[in-house]
Amino acid sequence: MTLLHLAAEEGTVKIIRFFLNSLKGHEKILKYLVEATTDYNNSTSLHLAAAGGYLDVIQWLVEHGKANIEATDKYGKTVLHYAAHRNKLDVVQWLVEHGKANIEATDKYGRTVLHYAAQWNKLDVVQWLVEHEKTNVEAIDKYGRTVLHYAAQMNKWDVVQWLVEHGKAKVEAIDKYGRTVLHYAAQMNKWDVVQWLVEHGKAKVEAIDKYGRTVLHYAAQMNKWDVVQWLVEHGKAKVEATDKYGRTVLHYAAQMNKWDVVQWLVEHGKANVEAKDNHGKTVLHLAAQENKLDLVQWLVEHGKANVEAKDNHGKTVLHLAAQENKKNNLDVVKWLIEHGADVNAKSNDGKTVLHWAARGNLDVVQWLVKHGKANVEATDNDGRTVLYWAAHGNLLVVKWLVEHGKANVHVIDNYGWTVLHCAAQSNLDVVQWLVEHEKANVEATNKYGKTVLLWAARGNLLIVKWLVEHGKANVHAIDNYGWTVLHCAAQVNKWDIVQWLVEHGKVNVEATDKYGRTVLHYAAQWNKFDVVQWLVEHGADVNAKDIDGKTPLNLAKEHKHKKITEYL
Repeated sequence: MTLLHLAAEEGTVKIIRFFLNSLKGHEKILKYLVEATTDYNNSTSLHLAAAGGYLDVIQWLVEHGKANIEATDKYGKTVLHYAAHRNKLDVVQWLVEHGKANIEATDKYGRTVLHYAAQWNKLDVVQWLVEHEKTNVEAIDKYGRTVLHYAAQMNKWDVVQWLVEHGKAKVEAIDKYGRTVLHYAAQMNKWDVVQWLVEHGKAKVEAIDKYGRTVLHYAAQMNKWDVVQWLVEHGKAKVEATDKYGRTVLHYAAQMNKWDVVQWLVEHGKANVEAKDNHGKTVLHLAAQENKLDLVQWLVEHGKANVEAKDNHGKTVLHLAAQENKKNNLDVVKWLIEHGADVNAKSNDGKTVLHWAARGNLDVVQWLVKHGKANVEATDNDGRTVLYWAAHGNLLVVKWLVEHGKANVHVIDNYGWTVLHCAAQSNLDVVQWLVEHEKANVEATNKYGKTVLLWAARGNLLIVKWLVEHGKANVHAIDNYGWTVLHCAAQVNKWDIVQWLVEHGKVNVEATDKYGRTVLHYAAQWNKFDVVQWLVEHGADVNAKDIDGKTPLNLAKEHKHKKITEYL
């Protein structure tokens, strides 16, 4: 920030006059200082003077310093935007009438000077811009919001009223998301603006945005209790209106923990507590999922909400409470069980509450087993116990289930997968613990003949390394399709694993699957030029033929991979 910026910001015209007079004859320096911008938002001295409302400073900078009135800051705001933002009517008038400032100039978000005036100011600047300069009242920003949207959002009741009655602003104008002015008013304001728009502006209470949400949805979501009450009692808003996801007003209030709104909607608005959204979730599901104990209690005790209600996946309220890894969600789980929730209820895929908790909630798992008498060996529809799901993500839960819950590490599911297979997808610490402490079998195969290493090769290099170097996994194992660990890695583009296995695991680059294809065949087919080049340099046979007699070159040609074709 220069001395000129500071003087302009403080409105010290004497210093500016002295400063500019001292630079007469040094036009280049003068031009540089006048046009120089601040570091933080690229505003000029003229911007700062306009923000402070220092008209005499502005006049001097423009008339004697030749300051550019149309200069923009990093947000695209002109000097006129600044003046309108700060409600400096005299500055606005002078800039337009004498400085010929462009009243329709837009910032980087498409907002005009009138947008700023309506959003932040009293009525006088808005009035003057519309009446004297014929500013476009229906101008929209890049989000489709009109001047009236901004005024309603910021609770500028007098501006809203004047724009509608005198500026002829359209009350039903919608932004790019389909939201009307009334949506904005209901979301952000008190009921007086809402009331005026409905009674005098004839705004439609049942207008919906592109997601099907009504004005009442917005009011409930933002806890505008007085707006909710007025819309229902006087605006005749429909309490049971649903958005495109099937969610009622009550769903929104519950999800956002707007307890007083929920209470009023149920007791006075007669909202249906058992209404389900498109996923089959009731209000109680959402409250439990969001860990809102007080709301859960009220819905059950006063709203008579069904604790055993199931969503489309067969999940009860308890399932959702247990699966959420949030602070204090154990309190919700405890309360639900103490008030009749079935701890062994199964979702459509056969998972119990304990299955869902095992993904990460140790305290919930411990309580369910110790006090809720949850069955540790319960299986889902695939024959997987709770330990399988714990192995996907949480070592602490795995250890506790094995050491305290006596969970069986060596169990297999309906497809022959072991707990170690599940862990090998992504969790090295669980793999290490299962092998080192529980003697889990590294060479166990599922019904497709896949060992733990073959499965790990589809995902994680660190796990592959550990299994080979410490778990002594067989790098030459093949599954029922004849796929080696190299094939398994190549199929999912895990080329870092392919390279490590060749360089450190001493695997056979020429191994073929049941189709007679080597890893080079697949790399050529999938257009992996760098891999093709690397495999060839490490001894892969470019003339190897699959059972159809096709070489890697044939596959590259078939798939029109020109670079690989030329290389091979």
